[in-house]
Amino acid sequence: MDLHTSKKWLFTAGIVLLYGCGGSDPVGKLSRDLKRFPEYSVVVDDLDLVDGLFPDYILGLRIVTASGQRVAERDTLIYSERIERHEVSEDVFARYENYLGMVVASKTRDGRETGASQAYPRGYQHVGNSGYGYWGGGGFWHFYGQYAFMSSMMGGWRVGRGDYDNYRRNQQSGRPYYGPASNGRSTFGTSGVQTEKTRPNFYKRYSQKVGAGRQSFSGRAQGRSGSAWGRGK
Repeated sequence: MDLHTSKKWLFTAGIVLLYGCGGSDPVGKLSRDLKRFPEYSVVVDDLDLVDGLFPDYILGLRIVTASGQRVAERDTLIYSERIERHEVSEDVFARYENYLGMVVASKTRDGRETGASQAYPRGYQHVGNSGYGYWGGGGFWHFYGQYAFMSSMMGGWRVGRGDYDNYRRNQQSGRPYYGPASNGRSTFGTSGVQTEKTRPNFYKRYSQKVGAGRQSFSGRAQGRSGSAWGRGK
């Protein structure tokens, strides 16, 4: 379907709770299962750690898929979203613990696929695509009205040309992109400024439990403190 001729979009959502084998990587499995869709993204939606003699590591994932369909004789983008929670091993948890709110696996409509090594802020993959929006005054990207939800899922963050160019360079080099850095802090990711703004409860627990510049979630669990992480909301 040509995005330029799209007349409307539909969006559905759901929640799935999955507690499976802790040794496998659910992101890898999802990437294989979602290849049939013309577009998808897997976002780290939550990080939940319960310390103890045998710590539990819970990885929350938000899966978004998009496909083109004919609805009421109109070309329509169907966006479906669901949330899954997976119990994982410490190694798998550590692989994604810096990427809260970021895309760790994706496929765009042109067939380009990415993995965790190229993690990036949600929504960036649609910036620069004239089917979704345009570059406006001041050099910032504007989504068309029917795709305003893409801007809202970025917490209202406005992507500038320089920001987008840095994202593209990191993608091409196979590196994660956390957005512009300010005063030594990234914009996105688990310890990012936008995360503190849009996920205050999670960030407060993160700061209290881990602390900026101290041990990681998984490293902290090795202390076997017996206390629990609340779910980030």
